[in-house]
Formats: sequence, structure tokens, C-alpha cells
Amino acid sequence: MDKPKHNRRILSVLGRKSRNFYDSYNGAAAIEFAMISAFLSILLLNIIDIGIFMFRKMEITGAVRAGAQYALVAQSAATGALITGVVQDSTNLTGVTVTVDDSQCGCSTGGALFTCSTGSCGVGTTGRKHYYTQIDASYTHTWVFYPGTIAITASSTFRTK
Repeated sequence: MDKPKHNRRILSVLGRKSRNFYDSYNGAAAIEFAMISAFLSILLLNIIDIGIFMFRKMEITGAVRAGAQYALVAQSAATGALITGVVQDSTNLTGVTVTVDDSQCGCSTGGALFTCSTGSCGVGTTGRKHYYTQIDASYTHTWVFYPGTIAITASSTFRTK
């Protein structure tokens, strides 16, 4: 009759151990962290990626502003090639495409801009013709943690004469 007592003792010890296992909270934080860490990692990497994108957007915008400032200060000496060089040199990014259009005009009375060679302020109007320069810059941003690209653009239009 020793065997049944021995079996009861083993079952009693196993029962206590299993009860202790189910009632224990040891390691619960580690399991919860393992379950949520993948989501947190993806969220953190996307925040970093968006931060890099925003920094590059600000860099392109600042470079276009630098080109506009140069064109305003240098005035007649500022050619399209020099303005393009200033914009490209004002950023650390490679592959920035710059377009300078200094053939736009507008009237002092308002209205849309037009090409200087083809348009006028109208016959009999008191409006004066003003000359404008437009600088456009674009850069293709490649996401670090997300597949694909997006175009970053900046533009500035200002009166030169």
C-alpha cells in the first residue's frame, strides 16, 4: 500500500508546484514587453524616418531662400547658373534639381504673372511692368525604413526689378 501514498505525495507536490506556477507573476513584465516591443520598434523607426524627411524638407527650403537672397543682393550679376550653384551649395544633399526662371513679369495693378516677351500690362492701363524670378528646387527622398520615394519641393518667387 506504499505505492498509493507515494503517488499521492507526487501529485500533491505537482499540484502545489502547478498552483505556484499559475499564481506567480515572475516574468510577466518580460512577456508583456516581448509582445509590445515589435510594435514600439516599428513606431520608433517610422518617427525617425519622418524626422529625416522633415530635416531634408527644411534644408531644401533654406537652400531656395539662400538662392533668392543671393539673387536680390547680386541683382544684375546673378545669372541662372550662379543662382543654381548657390542653391545646390547651400545644402549637403546630392541630386538637388534647381530651375531658375527669370522671364516672368507682372503688373503693379495685380493679376497673374506672365511671360515678359509675350505679355503686357494692357493698353491704356496705369500699371507698370515688374520683373520676377522664380526658383524651384526638388529632391527625391528615399525612405530609410519604408519602401518607396517621395519628392521634396521648394519654390520662391520674388520681384527683381
